[in-house]
Amino acid sequence: MDPKVDWDELVNALRDELQEKGGLIRLLNQQTEMLYRRDNLENERLEEQIRAQLRLVAKCTQDREFVLRLTAAKLNLNDEVQPSEVIRSFPEYVHPLLEALFSEVDRLSNRMSERLKQNQGLKQRFIFEASPARS
Repeated sequence: MDPKVDWDELVNALRDELQEKGGLIRLLNQQTEMLYRRDNLENERLEEQIRAQLRLVAKCTQDREFVLRLTAAKLNLNDEVQPSEVIRSFPEYVHPLLEALFSEVDRLSNRMSERLKQNQGLKQRFIFEASPARS
């Protein structure tokens, strides 16, 4: 078995996931700005883009998990293995790259979740403020 093929596949899957999560965060940043501007038309357009980007992110995450399980199987590891165990199976010079990519995926995942919650809160706040007062 040529481990280089396996770590290249894993690097590509991680890179794709990072790219899509970064794209989602960019859209969420734009949405935050539109929410503060109270630009409903632009926000609706962004909502569509965000939903599409969420689907891409989910697909990339599934693809990365599949590549991780496939790589683990090729390395004769359990398919429920932790990324750190897979990383240790590769040449040492690849460890920093893979560790950095996995770490960045986790960081962006957390940031993405925070931004989604923040924007949901802003949407609810602005919808509440825009609704007529009840007597």
